[in-house]
Amino acid sequence: MDNKLIKKKDLKNKLKKRPIGKVENKRIKLFLGITGFIFLVVILRLFQIQVVLGNALREESYSMRKDESEITAERGSILDTNGIELAVDASVYSLWMDPSYLRQNLSNKEINKESAADLIGQAIDLQTDFVLRKIELNSGFIWLKKEVSFEEVEKIKNLEITGLYFQEEGSRYYPDHAVGGNLLGFVNKTGDGVTGLEATYNDILQGQNGLVKGEKDGQNNYIADTLKTIKEAVPGNTIVLTIDQKAQYIAEREIANIEKDLNPVSASIMVMETKTGAIVASANTNNYDSNEYRNLDINLYRTLEYQNIYEPGSTMKIITAAAAINEGVVNENSVFYDNTGTRTIGTNTIKCWVYPSHHGKETLTQAVANSCNPVLVDVSLLLKKKNPDLWVDYLEKFGFGSKTEIKFTGEAKGILPAGTGDIYYATSAIGQGIAVTSIQMISAISAVANDGQKMKPYLVKEIIDQDGNIIESFEPTIESQVVSKDAAEAVQRMMKAVVETGTGKKFKLSNNIESMGKTGTAQKVNALGQYSANDYVLSYVGIAPYNNPKYTVFVIIDEPETGGSSSSTVAPYYKAVMEDILALYSVSDSEISTLGYNKIIMPDFTGLTITEAENLAENIGVKLEINGTGYITNQSISKNKLINKDSKVVITAKEIKLNENQTIIPALIGLRLPDAIKIAENANLKINFKGSGIITEQSISPGSIALKESIINVKLGD
Repeated sequence: MDNKLIKKKDLKNKLKKRPIGKVENKRIKLFLGITGFIFLVVILRLFQIQVVLGNALREESYSMRKDESEITAERGSILDTNGIELAVDASVYSLWMDPSYLRQNLSNKEINKESAADLIGQAIDLQTDFVLRKIELNSGFIWLKKEVSFEEVEKIKNLEITGLYFQEEGSRYYPDHAVGGNLLGFVNKTGDGVTGLEATYNDILQGQNGLVKGEKDGQNNYIADTLKTIKEAVPGNTIVLTIDQKAQYIAEREIANIEKDLNPVSASIMVMETKTGAIVASANTNNYDSNEYRNLDINLYRTLEYQNIYEPGSTMKIITAAAAINEGVVNENSVFYDNTGTRTIGTNTIKCWVYPSHHGKETLTQAVANSCNPVLVDVSLLLKKKNPDLWVDYLEKFGFGSKTEIKFTGEAKGILPAGTGDIYYATSAIGQGIAVTSIQMISAISAVANDGQKMKPYLVKEIIDQDGNIIESFEPTIESQVVSKDAAEAVQRMMKAVVETGTGKKFKLSNNIESMGKTGTAQKVNALGQYSANDYVLSYVGIAPYNNPKYTVFVIIDEPETGGSSSSTVAPYYKAVMEDILALYSVSDSEISTLGYNKIIMPDFTGLTITEAENLAENIGVKLEINGTGYITNQSISKNKLINKDSKVVITAKEIKLNENQTIIPALIGLRLPDAIKIAENANLKINFKGSGIITEQSISPGSIALKESIINVKLGD
């Protein structure tokens, strides 16, 4: 026992006295050395970062966070002459996603990513596979869909899926879509007007962008406390056009009919106030919805009335006659002879459109009415005989060969005759060997109808700032007295003869308003520089009323596939525009249907307000006896009955309780489209139409209660 204890003590003492090995000692020293070195490096690095490089790194970090962004200025609106918005800046929403955050939060919705992709895809009309690929990305920011509709915004919000976000952005919006589209043009994504009026008046509409500075976080969003506005954005100015939305609608309706009926290469219609130069409507077959410009064929960019040139043909004879009468070389009763149907100038033979027939003995008035080429060639040579420079001088006075003061982007100057020899006088006097634009021709013919005063054509009535203040207005401006009043009046009588007895008989207006005008049929030049025997530009320019000219309507149809080569092909479309324009502005009685001077067809007053009924009764020439107030529910003479003007009609009205979203459907059958549009607008309704003439059918019964902004489909016919 004692021996064991002694041994344990000896072993313990031996262990106490045993020294640490050299290897272990080295390891400890090495460990401490390395640890000390690392600590020293860290300290030195921290010193370098904090002290030596501190300012530079802080600057670098700040430069990575700081950002400057432009604040896009709100673009000015484009309004029609009555203040109706044709082009406006509107807010749109774009949808973006934080895929990582969305996946993390799907468990809260108790759905998987496949189901989420399906729900999102259905809400914004995207393929499920496409959305799923976006969800699976390792990113904190990804665009999902640009320009989301308001309905889609609501659908996404209702899903309540965390990780989906909307960004509000500015966008150009055209409320009437294709109405005036080609004339208005469009704005690209950078906010610049590319075509049409958007390009022409870009500097006025664009405004000045602002500037903000600040620091952004990892999500590329500004940190609120750091954001500062350096420069405020200045909104663009608004322009008010001379264009009337309703007149534009009428012109484009007939352009659509021309395309459907004739399938031409192109066509255009212009309406101008004869005495002011204000352009009321300007339409062509290159029309498009400016909201859909991204998919637009570049060939549709051209606004034909200002940018295309053409040989005018016989409409130029009005200018020839005006110049010759003004110079005293002829008068309206001067006698000429067309015995062969031709005129020979040197080695060139100019034929009349009736060749091999001829017109025989004619006064100048008869020659213009008959559109006789040989006589107008004779007139041009009489003008040349007096002074070789006179004809070109008159062409320039009338505005040919130079751009108008509208200065439409890309506007063409046209081409004047290539020389002053007899052949150049002869051909250009009948509208060949000279090229003009539609705006030049309608301005020139309007000058003759306006007693020789050429007005400066204009498209903008006012410029308004963002506070609604008028900063500039444009009034009718006389450019020059191109011919005397007496000379102009003589040519006006000639243009009246065109309609009464000449080539324009089919252009007589059906509402008994006297008018004047001139037909035009121009052969087109083919690829070999020769006049084609089959391809024509057909045109007509008409002015009404004759005794007090209000409107000039100019219709051009280039190379119709059907309908023939006679300018009379233009007649139904011209008449539809002129008659509806006159009705729109109540230039004369806007009869619903005229059967002789004293007979009319009784209209349906059902659904009209008292005021609307009174206006309609005054227009058609009947007398009203009104019982009650509110909306018309009954009338003593049934609709469609043939009655005498000044007949007495007893109408009954009653108050109908409507909520704020309801309206009463008015009776539209029997009305012209302009009158129907006015009545529908008053009732907060919209019209979708087919055909031309007067309204023969409507889709919703008169007197019905309907929601505001409902669409009434109407059919028009003769």
